[in-house]
Order: sequence, then structure tokens, then C-alpha cells
Amino acid sequence: MNGNETLMDLFRDPETMQSLSFGEKMTGSLITMVLGMGITFAVLILIWIFIAIMGKAMNTADKAGKKEEAVTKATPEATEVAPAAQTSDDSLIAVIAAAIAAHEGTSPDNLLVRKITRLPGESTPWANAANEARMATRKMY
Repeated sequence: MNGNETLMDLFRDPETMQSLSFGEKMTGSLITMVLGMGITFAVLILIWIFIAIMGKAMNTADKAGKKEEAVTKATPEATEVAPAAQTSDDSLIAVIAAAIAAHEGTSPDNLLVRKITRLPGESTPWANAANEARMATRKMY
């Protein structure tokens, strides 16, 4: 081993690799491991910082959009809305049964509506897809 050659230079040549002692091999392996892990963690930290910046940028854009929606919702509209208490439960059940029958492609007479409950809050498209998948498993053919 020359004085000019570093341990990593010796690792490049397979023939000199055989001539290294066990300690030199372990030192070179440790250097390689630390470099690999260091580079990996550095890249992961950069990705984390990028995601954090993008998250903050998206939140500020969402807040600006919500403020605009709040302004448009604040202006009263001149439309009449029928109170929910005036709608009878029987007609609501009939409408829901007709919609289910149309979706299933069958007659409303073939359906038995046991219970109708309103879900609280607005549902997201992911929740709607999950509900459809859950209902599809309950079909009786």
C-alpha cells in the first residue's frame, strides 16, 4: 500500500482487496456504509422539506379559496327553500326507493326499505366510493 493511496482507492482493485487485512476491510466497509446511509438520509430530509413547503403552499391556497367562498356565501340569495319538516317521511321513502330501483334496474315493488338514516356532514368522493363498495357486497341476486 503506497502512502498516496487511500483505503477507498484500494477497494477499487479486486486484487489488492485480497491483500488487505481484516481491519482495513472492515474500515472500508464502514466508510461505504456511512456514506450510503448519509446520502440516503440527506435525500430523505430534502424530500421532507419539499413536502412541508408544498403543504404550506397548498394550505395558503385553500385558505384563500375558502375566504372567497365565504364572501359568496355571505350574500343572500332570493330563493325559497322548503323546510325539511314539511316533507313527509312516506314521500321521502318513496323517492329513495325509486332512486335505488332505477339504479339497480328493478321495480320499486321488489325493494324493502327498512331504515333510512341521514349521514352527518358532507361526504367526500372517497367516502361515496367506499359506501358504494360496501353496498355492492350486500346485494342479493
